[in-house]
Amino acid sequence: MKRIPLLAAALSFAVLSFAQNKKPIEIHNANGSTYKKCFYVRSTRPLSEIAAEEAAKGVNKSVVSHVSADADARANFNKNPHPALNGNLSDGALQSVMGDKRAQSIIENFEGSQSITGGYPMDPNGMVGTTYYVQTVNSSIEIFTKTGTPVVGPTLLSGLFGNVGSQNCGDPVTIYDKTADRWVITEFEGCQAGPIDTLLMAVSQTNNPSGSYWIYAFDPNISNTDDYPKYHVWGDGYYLTCNCGNSDLVAAFQRDSMLVGSINAGMITIPWGGGPYNLFSCGGNFFCPMMLDADGTLPPFGSPEYLFYYWDDNWGCGGVDSICIEKISVNWNTQSGSYSNYQHLPTAAFNSYFPGGFDNNIPQPGGTRLASLDGFFNYRIPYLRWSSYNSCVMVNPISVNGDTSGLRWYELRQDTTTKLWSIHQQSTYAPNDGISRWNPSIAMDNNGDIGLAYSVSDPNTVNPGIRYTGRRVCDPLNTMTIAEATVVNGNTAVVTPQNGGNRWGDYSLMSIDPSDGITFWYTNMYANSSYGPQNMDTRIFSFRIPSCPLLTDNVSEPITQLTAYQNGAMLVVKGAQLKVGERVVVELYDVNGKRLAQQEFVPNGSNLQTTFNVSSLARAIYIVRLGNDSFQRAVKIALQ
Repeated sequence: MKRIPLLAAALSFAVLSFAQNKKPIEIHNANGSTYKKCFYVRSTRPLSEIAAEEAAKGVNKSVVSHVSADADARANFNKNPHPALNGNLSDGALQSVMGDKRAQSIIENFEGSQSITGGYPMDPNGMVGTTYYVQTVNSSIEIFTKTGTPVVGPTLLSGLFGNVGSQNCGDPVTIYDKTADRWVITEFEGCQAGPIDTLLMAVSQTNNPSGSYWIYAFDPNISNTDDYPKYHVWGDGYYLTCNCGNSDLVAAFQRDSMLVGSINAGMITIPWGGGPYNLFSCGGNFFCPMMLDADGTLPPFGSPEYLFYYWDDNWGCGGVDSICIEKISVNWNTQSGSYSNYQHLPTAAFNSYFPGGFDNNIPQPGGTRLASLDGFFNYRIPYLRWSSYNSCVMVNPISVNGDTSGLRWYELRQDTTTKLWSIHQQSTYAPNDGISRWNPSIAMDNNGDIGLAYSVSDPNTVNPGIRYTGRRVCDPLNTMTIAEATVVNGNTAVVTPQNGGNRWGDYSLMSIDPSDGITFWYTNMYANSSYGPQNMDTRIFSFRIPSCPLLTDNVSEPITQLTAYQNGAMLVVKGAQLKVGERVVVELYDVNGKRLAQQEFVPNGSNLQTTFNVSSLARAIYIVRLGNDSFQRAVKIALQ
């Protein structure tokens, strides 16, 4: 499509960008890590203006079916990465009956974006912010209010990224950086001319996703496609993992510089050898490890990130069923990074080996079998800091009965003294009804409840649709206790292009509403005969997990409230609807996760008020958190 020219107002940024199109500063460290500056930076016009221009040109009015670039790239990878079957096919943590606790009613449930270009798979993902829900699919962006009203209509990502070279190549990712109150939209580039080897990142200049963005382009300097890129928010950077073929790298991007539009923002790439089991030597090479994504308060600035993947003894490459954890460290002062094998956590037995291979195992009525997306944890692994431990949750599809897929999920906890992780609970959610559950995403709210949503299908009557379940923090461990709820039923089989494999979704995404910390938001694909040549559509919905001990929609339990405001040199913090006699901690953080002050209380009543002297603090945004090991609430405060 025709490129949109830069405005005169952005010429100063364009000049800087063009200057950086020369070979960027590059530092090669002895341990193999590399530091590189971005090679392109510019400022955009408001996205709302770009969208209006594209709509006027009619670029959003036609749908042309094609297989997206990431699916084309994936054709070069072995779709059945584990050639042998060896080990225990039984499941040591099977939940074969769904929960019986009634779910609360779905709060919002509305249609999401369709692919303007007919991209397949659609790669639906999105996140909720304080006011908006932003969704991306292959290869466009759309902004909704929280009640589903479009604010900015579907707009090609090439309109946002402009003349940096985006060809709407695919695998977009939507990030809401809660602490910074900013949006990050990503895509890869290069699908029209050689390997996909450029990573594009758009960082909003305000908390309004319809406004202007800083555009960044990074070259990870690899010879293979940086396919399936996944981004993770951490204290000292935005971290990346990908299915990078033989390059096997992880990367960190200089978050604090990118948030202010600095032309000096850099990236650090770290070669990764596939862990102690040498993951990439086990036949095939479609793998994407995942890192932690901070869902609440950031870890302290400079804390190491952790990389997670699982190992299955049924792959026939030795080892035992387990979660492998590696530590990733970057130092922006020395412009270097490193990784080290950290922990190896044996799990209950499972079998992730599907007899149909990577993309031929999920049956649908009268249609082609679909890809199960097995072999790696699904995006994201949300991370939460509590008073005396840290936690994260993760999920992946596994085989429970040949080509029937269930969901193995985990909650891990990290001791804040030893920094070691342990499995707090684990289970395979697979009700014995012949329905496959796959393409999941999982999250934990600020009460410690867990929500899990996913695709469903079976060979007889269940077309690809969307359902969810969950558990309350007070429920017995290792069980999804909430009765499975249907969000939307598919009404037909999905038509898959011959040359694109039987791709499905590629990912979905669960996020937590920062406004209350307890509302789950999810987006995924489903089969809809009323749209497009391939019968694919997307849905966005929200829900809550019933609080302990109440299990009814008809009784309203008070929700813990937190407010904070500045009064001269004092920061006033108020809590309401607290549990009487339960210890709580009030903490003050900067936006990089550093704790500046802390107070502890055992309230005599349900309300609390305290103050912090902030006269010595700079004018900036800070985070106030109230909570303990059972709940937490956080608010932002701008000190003047």
